[in-house]
Order: sequence, then structure tokens, then C-alpha cells
Amino acid sequence: MHRYVQNRVLACLKMLLVFTDAVCLNVVFLATFSVVTSYGLVDSQKMVSTNFYSLLTMFNLVSVISALYLRLYADSTIERLENVFRMTLRTAFTLLAVFALCLLIGHRFSGVWYFFAVLAITLALYAAISRFILTYVYTVLPRRFGWSKQVALIGHNDYLQTVAGAFGQDHAFYHVNTIHYKDEVQAISKEEKVAQFRRYFEKVSKLGIYDVFLVSSPDISDCSRELIMAADQECVQLNFVSASAAIPYRAAKDGAVAMELPVLRSHEESLSTMENRIKKRIVDLFISSVVIVFILSWLVPIIGLIIKIQSPGPIFFKQPRSGRNNQTFACYKFRSMVVNKESDAAQATKGDKRITPIGKFLRKTNLDEFPQFINVFLGQMSVVGPRPHMLSHTEHYSKLIQHYMVRHFVKPGITGWAQVNGYRGETKDPELMAKRVEYDLEYMSNWSAMLDFKIVCMTALNMVRGEKNAY
Repeated sequence: MHRYVQNRVLACLKMLLVFTDAVCLNVVFLATFSVVTSYGLVDSQKMVSTNFYSLLTMFNLVSVISALYLRLYADSTIERLENVFRMTLRTAFTLLAVFALCLLIGHRFSGVWYFFAVLAITLALYAAISRFILTYVYTVLPRRFGWSKQVALIGHNDYLQTVAGAFGQDHAFYHVNTIHYKDEVQAISKEEKVAQFRRYFEKVSKLGIYDVFLVSSPDISDCSRELIMAADQECVQLNFVSASAAIPYRAAKDGAVAMELPVLRSHEESLSTMENRIKKRIVDLFISSVVIVFILSWLVPIIGLIIKIQSPGPIFFKQPRSGRNNQTFACYKFRSMVVNKESDAAQATKGDKRITPIGKFLRKTNLDEFPQFINVFLGQMSVVGPRPHMLSHTEHYSKLIQHYMVRHFVKPGITGWAQVNGYRGETKDPELMAKRVEYDLEYMSNWSAMLDFKIVCMTALNMVRGEKNAY
């Protein structure tokens, strides 16, 4: 399931397991050295003379190669506890066998096999204890803390059961919700079919489910494009599973039977993988923390004082904006206007009398956006991403612009690819908003860490030069 729907807990668990094993294997090696030398099983001077550090390096190198070759930390392994047990056992045996061969060939010293025997026992103890703890993590904690990823499976009764059985219902980190329909959809019009599925997508979206698998049976084969657009409107990632295709079984390398579902994804972005999203989140946390501590700590009192002197009201302007999965959040900005009743609906225009003198400077230099690093720190935004729009604009433009809601599949950003290409500020013409969406979708399709870095540099340059569309 993890290859189709990413679970952040599993991704974090994978990284934690890699880190824990890397640290503890070195502890195991050093503890073994301490034991054998303390009890006189090995002369420490003789062992050091054979280059202790090269022996430690070799142990780490063999560990890494064994884990990579046997795919100990692959998604398919981490997804199920029994796979982790199986691969841990095979990796441990491989590690010991290869390391013993290395000792035999290049590191002979008195008591070497005592050292190897204690190392094997210590390694076995670590493997047993760590995987016992992992059993508790896999079997108890997902239910206690609600770590299961909710997934929806929709299909006609005649085709759903086989696919539902392939997904399985006993996974600790995933819960599959099935929606059966019995209507004779072949007898109704295409528009009625789409309307029916739109209601299904609205239902799952309200439940917080954004990954939907649709059994692509013959009765809906003529409206796939319309169904994708209907799912996009609810920020639902739609995956088609063919009902007519036979589900193939294959013998995996580990001897277990693995199942490959013929799945076709409606959207495939770089940020759909949990590893990339975690990397981006780590960078966001680092940058936002630095900005909050070293810039906002002194910038807020200075700008806040000027704002207060020029017009009564709060320092920060908090406005409801559309975030990831169209979830509403309070977006922070330095207040650049006098307090007014139209701020949540009307965009700033050229020569807008509501803008204060300090507000004009803040908007021109993008300094009014700096409090949004607080939103980044809280996980509501990213440093780079599609700009969050007012709720009224989201509702309005989602009906006018095709694929507009797709931009909500990722977190909004303080700056974005559309903004550094000149598409920012007032959008009276729907075509201007359509170009923004085009650039946002291009960013999502081609995301990389270097692209984010490029956008940040271009934003900094624009702040120095001043934005012609910022008013």
C-alpha cells in the first residue's frame, strides 16, 4: 500500500530505524571490544596493532552493503512487521558471515574468534530487543495514536470485492474505507454519473480522506476525465484500479507472495512522496527558526511601532486563507492597511487609499510577508509553494479555472514560481490567475531542492529591486 499512498508515520519510522541501527551497531562493536579486552579474551594492544579503526570501518561498510543488498529499509519491507523480522534475520546472518570472512583474510590476532563470538551474541541481543520494541510500535501505537492512513475504495458491487481483497484490511498503518454502489449507472446519463461520484468525493473529503481508489469498471469508462476534475475540486487524489485487468501474483525475492495492483494515478508530483515532503519540512523548520530568532525578534518591535504610530489597530493582519487540501488557516502579515471591513474580500489595487505609508514600503519590499515564517514554523505553509489565496478567491476561481484546486495538493508558500515570474499582486483578469495556476502546477510537477533555492534567490533579488506589481 505504501507504494500507492504515503504514510508519514511509516516514512519517519523508516528514517528512525536507519538512524537507530547505524548508531547501535557501532555501540555493539565498541561494547564487544570493551568486554573481550576487560576479561582478557583479547589483548587490546595486539588488537590495536591490527588497526582497530580499519576493523570498525569494515564492520560499518559490510553492515551498509548487507542492508542495501537485502533491502532491509525498503518501503516494501518497512510496511509490514513480518517483513522487517525476515530481512533483519537475513541481514544479520549476511553481516556476520561476510565480516567473519574479512577477519579470516585480513585481521588475524590472538583471540579473534572470541571477539567474533561475543560480537555475534551482542548483535543477536540488539536485534532481538530492538525488534521486540518495534513489535509494540507496529501493533499497539497505531491504534492508540490514530496513525492509520485513511484510504477510500469506491466501486460497483460486481467489481469491488476482488480489489478490496487485494488491498487487505489488517494493516496497522492503513485503513481502507469501501463505498459500494448498486445503481444501474449504465442506464443514467454521463452528467448524472459524474454528479453521483462528486457526492462520493465530497463525502470522503469531509471525513479527511484525500486518497481515493476508484475501480474503473466498464460502466464509468466513458467519464474518466470528468471524474478526475470532480475529484480535483475536492482536493482528492484519484487513483484508477482496473476492474478488468487480472491482478498478477509474483514470487518476491524473500519468498513471500507479493501483489501488484494495476494502478493509474491522476496526478504524480515530486512532492507526493513522503521522503521529499519530509526533506522540505526539515528545510522549512530550519529556515523559519532562523528567521524568527534572528530577524523577526527585532523586526517586529520596530515595524510594529511604526504601524501603530501611523494607524490604530493590531500589528499583524490575520486573514483566513486556503491551505493544503483546501484546509483553512490564519495567514499572518504585517498590517499594511488601515483597519477596514473589505480586507477579507477586496484585493489591494494601484493607488489604494487603504494602504498606509509604511504599508506601501512593506508591500514593495515584500517585508509584509515576513510574519508568515510563523505559519511555516507551525507547518501551515512552506517557504516556497503556491501562494495561499483568500477563501472568496478560491471559491470564485475554482469554478472558472480548470485544475485550479490541484495547487492545493501541496502546502502554500511565502513565495512561489508564479510570483518570481511576475504574477503577483492584483488579479482583475481571470487570465492572470490562470497564468498563476499554470506556473504553480509547473512548480509542482518539477519540484526539486535546487528549484526552491532558485526561487528563494530570485525573491531576494526582487526584494532589492522592488516589485512593480506590488501595491
